[in-house]
Amino acid sequence: MNNSNHIKSFVKRSGRITNSQKVFLNNKDSDYNFFSIDKALHYEKIFNNKNPYVLDIGFGDGKLLTNIAKKFPEVNFIGLEVYESGIGNVLKQICEEELDNIKISCCDAIVFLSNFIKDESLYGVSLFFPDPWPKKKHHKRRIIDKEFINLLSRKIYKNGFIKIATDWSNYSDIIIEIFNQNNKFEKINDIYLYKNRCLTKFEKRGISLGHKISELSYRLK
Repeated sequence: MNNSNHIKSFVKRSGRITNSQKVFLNNKDSDYNFFSIDKALHYEKIFNNKNPYVLDIGFGDGKLLTNIAKKFPEVNFIGLEVYESGIGNVLKQICEEELDNIKISCCDAIVFLSNFIKDESLYGVSLFFPDPWPKKKHHKRRIIDKEFINLLSRKIYKNGFIKIATDWSNYSDIIIEIFNQNNKFEKINDIYLYKNRCLTKFEKRGISLGHKISELSYRLK
């Protein structure tokens, strides 16, 4: 995958940042739970253990990520987000909950996976409510496509998983079709980490709009 000029699945925009989020953002470079990356990621150096690693792409306000991490301290979670409000929010939550199994970075997911993650090193990848880019002319911006799934298949080890949730039926149909055409994965009912999970902010909004929530779980053969 050419990761230097790919079409980005996000548009950087400045949202409202609270005073408490600003505190954590301003101190993120000295925050043990935040890391900047410029070379291949050595998991054991940032987590100090050899527990399985799950990559959460686009964690939003971070509440689902911290909730899952709190339930499963034996799993390490790497959270990627490009929006400052989300980063400030999740660093605040990690501090308040005293969690030591989440590390956060601000990076384009495709660049991160292509350049900094070793092949066959992730236990799983989750994408909860990625931007659906609902207008047809913008569908090319959707992060989940054939190339992206092939990239993930190289980074996840055997029996590892991909977990996706979306409230856009058109996006869900396309994702299912992509996986059906890919013989590296098999569909499974669910991932134990996400059973009885809390709802995300975007999910609640989708439900209020009458959207059907689609949860898709796949295992690498």
